[in-house]
Amino acid sequence: MKDALLRTSGWKHFLLLLMVSMLFHLPSYGYTNMDNAGMSGIVRIAPPAEGGKSSTKQVKKAAAKDRSSYDQINPEFRNIGPGFGGMNAVPFWISVVVFLLAMGGIIKGKNKVVKNISKLAALIAFGVISYITYWEARALGRQQGYAPVQPIWFSHKVHVTQNKIDCEYCHVDVRESRHAGIPSLNVCMNCHSTVNKGKNSGTQEIAKIYDYLGYNPKTRQYDKPGKPIQWIKVHNLPDHVYFNHAQHVQAGNVDCEECHGPVEKMDRVVEYKELSMKFCLDCHRERNIITDNQYYALYKFHLNPGEKPKVKDIGGQDCSSCHY
Repeated sequence: MKDALLRTSGWKHFLLLLMVSMLFHLPSYGYTNMDNAGMSGIVRIAPPAEGGKSSTKQVKKAAAKDRSSYDQINPEFRNIGPGFGGMNAVPFWISVVVFLLAMGGIIKGKNKVVKNISKLAALIAFGVISYITYWEARALGRQQGYAPVQPIWFSHKVHVTQNKIDCEYCHVDVRESRHAGIPSLNVCMNCHSTVNKGKNSGTQEIAKIYDYLGYNPKTRQYDKPGKPIQWIKVHNLPDHVYFNHAQHVQAGNVDCEECHGPVEKMDRVVEYKELSMKFCLDCHRERNIITDNQYYALYKFHLNPGEKPKVKDIGGQDCSSCHY
């Protein structure tokens, strides 16, 4: 009898420890609002090396030394892990272990107390697994706070804020195409055929452009075959979602920063908004239609005096508008 009680006590302590551990990690789930997190961490990111006349060796050494800060853009990002393979995997797999152990206790356990504790543990673990799966499923194809390291360090802060380059100079298709478009390196060369040096790590990053193009800045000739840059897409939507940049920018007069955040302050692009269905619907419910747009001039609205037509009134909340 005494041995049975000891075994029961061990089960209780073990399962209790696992349950407390997995519940401790649950606050990491849900979306972090980037507006609340603030831009301080993003603005703080700087090109990897410092000093205007550092040698290539010094630049590489400084870049390697500062590499650890790349994934610490904002402390809040640590709570938005890369799904089941990152930090948020901990509560999920703990829950799976608890559930399997609890099922074993239910099936194999002979003591009534063990069975009851196992049933409770299985129920809690199943709830946690369902909760985590729900949040992960909502984030499929997108991840607020995602900021990958790109093949070339491109700072929007340097180009947009300091050098006053308009967004559409590089993203030329944003008003006419579904996609804003990644500019070709030929667009970069409009400036960097002449501007071949920069502060901090700028010279090193400009050299990467020449390398990808097969361009020799000394002879000003393309003497090697070029190779494509494998840019990493930052703003992702699920495959079943249709989004058209031209429709929003041209017809809807939506500013870039409404979806992309203050990119002009970013040295490294980050997915600033959560880009969820709720995010889109909230905008469609509140945004007024620009009635002087030629397309919307065809619409006649029967509204109460003083009311203005919203995007929702022309199908902005219809499922088929974005999912077909």
